[in-house]
Amino acid sequence: MKTLARIAASFALAACAFTAQAQQWPTGPVTVVVPFAPGGTTDVLGRMAAEILQKEYGGSFVVENKTGAGGVIGNQYVARAAPDGHTLLLAPTALSIVPFVSKNVPYDTRRDLKPITLMGLTYNMMVVSPKLNVASVKDFIAMATTSKDPMTYASPGVGTPTHLGVEVFAKENGFQLRHVPYRGAAPALNDLMTGDINMMFVDLAPGMPLVQAGKIKALGVLTQQRLPSNPELPTVAESANGFYLVGWQGLLAPGGTPDAIIAKINAPLVAYLKTPVAAERMKTLGVDVKWTTPQEMRDWIDTQLNYWEKTAKSAGIVPQ
Repeated sequence: MKTLARIAASFALAACAFTAQAQQWPTGPVTVVVPFAPGGTTDVLGRMAAEILQKEYGGSFVVENKTGAGGVIGNQYVARAAPDGHTLLLAPTALSIVPFVSKNVPYDTRRDLKPITLMGLTYNMMVVSPKLNVASVKDFIAMATTSKDPMTYASPGVGTPTHLGVEVFAKENGFQLRHVPYRGAAPALNDLMTGDINMMFVDLAPGMPLVQAGKIKALGVLTQQRLPSNPELPTVAESANGFYLVGWQGLLAPGGTPDAIIAKINAPLVAYLKTPVAAERMKTLGVDVKWTTPQEMRDWIDTQLNYWEKTAKSAGIVPQ
């Protein structure tokens, strides 16, 4: 009985310690890790999350870009960080794809990362170099199908949704493309502008300003219907067997982070995301606001992991 009493007492002390830790959070600088290069949608939303949390709690909230391996470098860094709420991860759809396209991923997505909230759903478009002599998705498919050597496409890294999306797109339309991975959308777009790369799928946020400036050409949006903001731009699905690609962005913490700290981080973010100001701000980024409870985000990620595992297999993707 004395042993049981000691065990019960130790659990009670631990619970009190976790409660006190949560009440005091943050006790130092908080780093929001973005696993891709500056300038993309993930980076913008990471900085938005840091801004909201700093306004709510004061202190220092900084964004650190830890790029490479399709997001694995940044994801791993957070997965191995202390579970005290001082290291967070702003992750995109790639988080739910990497396990099925990369060998030896050094963390378990479900176990080592703890969801806080989704922030938004993102839309992509198909863009090509201005030096490529095509004006439509059908033109591109015809060129890629008859090209002697595979044309090139860029992605922000192996295992990203746009990487897998292009592979599925090419397979469904009967041609092959050569993949050139980068550390983020911004450097990939630079090579697309110069003509070193032929094509890529890209988020609207970094891509649309370049389209409007005439630096790259948009052939279509990867949505199920045309966007009200750009009704003249057709969907890729109109020419490519109903193909579409929608992504997500969300905030996570290391696995084992106390629920009370997760709740403190979730609350101000969700409160902000529910405002008209947030909806308008996100709209300019090509993002639809999407907030969740931590459990709802957990369920969402589980669904995404199942979906992308099946998609990777159907596309014939072999983990590399």
